[in-house]
Amino acid sequence: MNTPFDYPEIFYNEVIMYLETKWNRRLTDHERHVLIEGYRFGRMVEAESEIKILFAN
Repeated sequence: MNTPFDYPEIFYNEVIMYLETKWNRRLTDHERHVLIEGYRFGRMVEAESEIKILFAN
């Protein structure tokens, strides 16, 4: 995989709400964008790792 997938907005909202609650403030548009890109990248890396585990036999 070279390109992260797009996920339904509900997945991003969950992560955004988590950080806004933790930091007790609304995220800026820039912070939201960086968070979403990081989330997409992290999910891609996680999926690649799972694929490697499945085909390691």
